[in-house]
Parts: sequence; C-alpha cells; structure tokens
Amino acid sequence: MSGRKPMAADEFMRELEADPEWRAAEAEKERRIAEQDERYAEQEAPVVAALAEVGVEVESVWDLVNRKDDHYADAVPVLVEHLQDESYPDRVREGIARSLSFRKAAPAWPAIVELYRSTTGSFDLQQGLAVAMAGMVTDERVDQLVAEAHREEHGESRFLLLLGLKRLRTSKARKALEGLRDDPELGDNAAKQLGER
Repeated sequence: MSGRKPMAADEFMRELEADPEWRAAEAEKERRIAEQDERYAEQEAPVVAALAEVGVEVESVWDLVNRKDDHYADAVPVLVEHLQDESYPDRVREGIARSLSFRKAAPAWPAIVELYRSTTGSFDLQQGLAVAMAGMVTDERVDQLVAEAHREEHGESRFLLLLGLKRLRTSKARKALEGLRDDPELGDNAAKQLGER
C-alpha cells in the first residue's frame, strides 16, 4: 500500500484543471463534440424543417424520442417519409424511427416492418426500427411481431421487439411471451419480460 493520502474529488479536479495538457485535451474533446453536433444538425435539417411545417417545433428528431405526450401524431406521415429516405445517415434515421415508438403511430406499421426486414447492415437503424415496432404494436399485430422476433437476420434487435409484448399488457401478448419461453434464443428474454427472471 502506498503512503499517499487519499485525495478528495474536488482536490483532484483542481489538480486536473491546473494541468495545461489536461485542459488542452478537454478543449479538443469539446471542439470535436461541437463539430459533430453541428454536422448532425445539418444532416437532419430537412426533417426538422418538414416537422416545423406541420407544427412540430424541435431542434432534433431526437427531441421526440421518449416524449410523454403524443401530440405530434399528425407528423407521423412526415416522419415515415423521411425515415424511408436513404440519403439520411443511419443515426438520423434511427432517431426518426425511435420517435415513432407510440401507439398513435400504428398506421405506419406496414412501412416500419418493411424497412425493418430490409435493414440488415445498420445496427443503429435496426435497433431504432425495433423500438418503433415495440412501441406501436397492437393486439392485431402481435403475431407479426413474434414472427419478426423469430427471424435471425434481425440479430440482437429482436430482443427489443419483446418489450412491445410486455408493454402491450394484454392476454394475447402475454400468451405470445409464454410461447417464447422455450425458444433457445428468445426464451431467457421472454421469461424476463414475464417477470420470471
């Protein structure tokens, strides 16, 4: 054990802030983050402008992700149109997809499923589409959701689909989860969603 006395966090931070190399590295890190944020804002500017045209004011499509309200249901067609535009980087498209993760977006289900099936090269976009499907699934779509969960080409994103069954809280969704318990790949996750593990 060394003879050094433990240092308090605030004392350690003062030492770091006094170090010119550390300050330069922090300034460089902040500069790179600011550049990345600026590039990202430029890349998503068209969808942000289109949302503003239908009365949805955001700085980023990610502002819509995990919102407690669904007052932007009228913007779903705009979001789907831009989601299908492959000229956007996958990270922007992922944000658009995740913003569709609410029940009133259910009319977009066919387009989202089609995109999900055709997206195999982008982990982020695939995850975003799975989140959208989990958020918009209805009892009428449970069988389709389970069928997509069985498709191995969807990789790890399949586990996100099971969240939709848990979120749905209907007897049909529960039966679907129970039916997945013995699946060699999905079983553990299904049991977890049922509160068994």
